[in-house]
Amino acid sequence: MNRLRWRSAPHSELALLLEKARLDDSRAVGASTVYQLNLDGQDVLAVSLPDGQAVLVELNTKPHTLRRRIDPPS
Repeated sequence: MNRLRWRSAPHSELALLLEKARLDDSRAVGASTVYQLNLDGQDVLAVSLPDGQAVLVELNTKPHTLRRRIDPPS
Protein backbone atom coordinates (compact mmCIF):
# COMPACT_ATOMS: atom_id res chain seq x y z
CA MET A 1 0.00 0.00 0.00
CA ASN A 2 1.31 3.46 -0.85
CA ARG A 3 1.88 5.78 2.08
CA LEU A 4 1.10 8.89 0.01
CA ARG A 5 -2.01 9.70 -2.00
CA TRP A 6 -2.02 12.49 -4.57
CA ARG A 7 -4.57 13.93 -6.95
CA SER A 8 -5.01 16.89 -9.24
CA ALA A 9 -7.49 19.64 -8.39
CA PRO A 10 -8.59 22.97 -9.88
CA HIS A 11 -7.33 26.21 -8.34
CA SER A 12 -10.83 26.86 -6.95
CA GLU A 13 -10.53 23.76 -4.74
CA LEU A 14 -7.08 24.90 -3.61
CA ALA A 15 -8.54 28.31 -2.69
CA LEU A 16 -11.19 26.62 -0.51
CA LEU A 17 -8.52 24.44 1.10
CA LEU A 18 -6.42 27.51 1.90
CA GLU A 19 -9.44 29.06 3.67
CA LYS A 20 -10.19 25.96 5.76
CA ALA A 21 -6.70 24.71 6.61
CA ARG A 22 -3.94 26.14 8.77
CA LEU A 23 -1.00 27.29 6.65
CA ASP A 24 2.26 26.01 8.16
CA ASP A 25 4.63 27.16 5.39
CA SER A 26 4.68 28.19 1.75
CA ARG A 27 7.36 28.80 -0.82
CA ALA A 28 7.57 29.86 -4.45
CA VAL A 29 9.38 27.36 -6.64
CA GLY A 30 9.74 28.71 -10.16
CA ALA A 31 6.27 29.43 -11.50
CA SER A 32 4.63 27.21 -8.85
CA THR A 33 3.87 27.69 -5.17
CA VAL A 34 4.14 24.90 -2.60
CA TYR A 35 1.92 25.06 0.50
CA GLN A 36 2.35 22.98 3.65
CA LEU A 37 -1.07 22.80 5.30
CA ASN A 38 -2.78 21.14 8.24
CA LEU A 39 -6.46 20.28 7.82
CA ASP A 40 -8.21 18.72 10.81
CA GLY A 41 -4.95 17.26 12.11
CA GLN A 42 -3.91 15.87 8.72
CA ASP A 43 -0.84 17.19 6.90
CA VAL A 44 -1.44 18.18 3.28
CA LEU A 45 1.06 19.37 0.70
CA ALA A 46 -0.45 21.44 -2.12
CA VAL A 47 1.38 22.56 -5.25
CA SER A 48 -0.21 25.38 -7.24
CA LEU A 49 0.68 24.98 -10.91
CA PRO A 50 0.74 27.86 -13.43
CA ASP A 51 -1.79 26.20 -15.77
CA GLY A 52 -4.72 26.64 -13.36
CA GLN A 53 -4.35 23.25 -11.71
CA ALA A 54 -3.03 22.11 -8.35
CA VAL A 55 -1.64 18.85 -6.99
CA LEU A 56 -2.68 17.78 -3.48
CA VAL A 57 -0.57 15.22 -1.60
CA GLU A 58 -1.88 13.59 1.58
CA LEU A 59 -0.93 10.68 3.80
CA ASN A 60 -2.82 7.53 2.94
CA THR A 61 -4.15 6.65 6.38
CA LYS A 62 -5.29 3.19 7.33
CA PRO A 63 -9.00 2.89 8.07
CA HIS A 64 -9.79 2.61 11.75
CA THR A 65 -11.32 -0.72 12.58
CA LEU A 66 -13.42 -1.14 15.65
CA ARG A 67 -12.14 -4.32 17.23
CA ARG A 68 -13.10 -5.70 20.54
CA ARG A 69 -10.48 -6.93 22.92
CA ILE A 70 -11.18 -10.43 24.09
CA ASP A 71 -9.45 -11.40 27.31
CA PRO A 72 -8.60 -15.07 27.76
CA PRO A 73 -10.64 -16.83 30.41
CA SER A 74 -8.99 -16.87 33.83
